[in-house]
Amino acid sequence: MSLKWRLVGLFFAMTGLSLLLFWVGERGHYALAGLMVDPWVVILALMLPGVAVFVFASKLSAQLENLREAAARLSRGSFDKVYFPDSSDELGELADELNRLSKHNENMIKQVVQEARRLEALLKGMQEGVIALDHVGRIVLLNLAAERIFGCRFEDVKQKYFLEIVQNPGLDQRVTEVLRGGSTGILEMNLGSAHLQIQVSPILTEEGRPQGAVVVGHDVTELRRLEQLRTEFVANVSHELRTPLTSIKGFAETLLDGAAEVPELRKRFLKIIEAETLRLQRLIEDLLTLSHLENRDVRRPGGASYIEKAYEKIQPVIQQYAEAKGIEVRVNFQASLPAIALGEDLLSQVMLNLMENAVKYTSAGYVWLAAQAGIGEVRMDVGDTGCGIPEENLPRIFERFYRVDKARSREQGGTGLGLSIVKHIVDGSGGQITVHSRVGEGSVFTCSLPRALEAPGG
Repeated sequence: MSLKWRLVGLFFAMTGLSLLLFWVGERGHYALAGLMVDPWVVILALMLPGVAVFVFASKLSAQLENLREAAARLSRGSFDKVYFPDSSDELGELADELNRLSKHNENMIKQVVQEARRLEALLKGMQEGVIALDHVGRIVLLNLAAERIFGCRFEDVKQKYFLEIVQNPGLDQRVTEVLRGGSTGILEMNLGSAHLQIQVSPILTEEGRPQGAVVVGHDVTELRRLEQLRTEFVANVSHELRTPLTSIKGFAETLLDGAAEVPELRKRFLKIIEAETLRLQRLIEDLLTLSHLENRDVRRPGGASYIEKAYEKIQPVIQQYAEAKGIEVRVNFQASLPAIALGEDLLSQVMLNLMENAVKYTSAGYVWLAAQAGIGEVRMDVGDTGCGIPEENLPRIFERFYRVDKARSREQGGTGLGLSIVKHIVDGSGGQITVHSRVGEGSVFTCSLPRALEAPGG
C-alpha cells in the first residue's frame, strides 16, 4: 500500500477513534452529571491516537535510517544488500532501487578495475615509453619503459611538470603547442647516449578541447646504429667491388687497344686480370657466406663435431700455404676432447679463416693451433708470431671490411670479411671469441665453444 494512503488511513482511524471515545464518554457524563465533561475521557481520546502515531512514526524513522545507512555504505564503496522487511510501499521500492544501484555500481567498478589492470599490463609490456600529462603539463602516468628511457621513477616525478624532467627546447615547444590545441607532432632527440623518437599527441574532451597530452618515446638508438652500419656496408661493398672491376676494365681496354700484340704485356695484364677476378670471386663468396650465416641457426639439431676431424679437413691447405712462406705450423690438442656444438663444416671454416690470417700476417716464425677442454666448453687458441695488431684497432677487427693496414691487406689478397665470418659462426653457436695482441710480437685468437649435448651421430 502507498505510504500516503497509510498516513491518511491512520489519520482518519485515529480521529474516528478519538471522536468515538469522546462521544461515549460525554454521553455517560451527560447522563450522570448534567453538562460536566470527564477529563479522563479527553485525555484518553488524545493519548490513544498519539501513541499510535508515535509507534508508526518510530517505525518509519527506523526504516529511513536504514535507508540512510545503506546510501552511506554505497557512497563509501560497500555494496552490501539492503534488507527491508516491508517492500510494499515507496520506502520498500526505494530499498529495491538502492539494491539495484549497488549491484550496478559493483559491476561497473569491477569492469573498470579489470580495464585498469589490462591497461597496466599493456603499458608494462610496451617497449615504448608512455607518459600522460594533464592540461598544464604535469605527469599523471609513466610506464616502466618510460622510467628506463628517461631515467626516473614515477613515484619521484608524479605531478611534476614534464618539462622539468626532460629539458629539450624542441620537445618543450612541441608539448606546449599540443597542450594549447596543436596537432600530433613527431621529433627526434638525443638523451645522453640514446637516440629517441618522440611523438606528442593531445588528449581531447568530447568538445574537442585539449585536456592533456600523451608523450610516446621510442628508443631508436639500435635502429640508427644498424642504419649507419648498413650505409657503411653498402659503401664498403661498392668500394671493394669497384677496385677490382676498375683494374679488370682498365687492363682489358689496354689489351684491346693493342697491348695484346706484345706477348710480355699480354701475359702480365692477363695475370693481373686473373688475380683481380679471383679477388672479386673471393669477395662475393665471403658476402654470400655472411648472408647465409645471418639467415641460419648454426646450433641446428645434429650440429656437433670434433676439433681433430675439423682440422684434418683444412690441414693440407694450411700446410701448403705455410710452407710456401716458410712458416712452421704447430698443433697441440688435449687428449679425448669432447664434441663441440657446431657443425664440422662451420668449425673447419673458423679454423681455416683464423689460421690463414695467422700465416698471412706472419713473415717469420710459426703459427699454432691448440685446444683444451673446460667446464661446459672447449677452448681453442690460434696464435702467431707475426706483426701484431695495435691496441686501438682491436675493438673493430671483427667489423666487416675493417682492415688495420688496408694496403697490406689488399696486397695479401684479403677481403676484410674473414674475421666477421668467424665471429658470426662463434656467436651463433653460443660461444665467444676474444683476441690478445702486441705489435711486433703476434696475436692470439681464443674461441670458447660450447660442448655438444650429444656426440656427432648420437
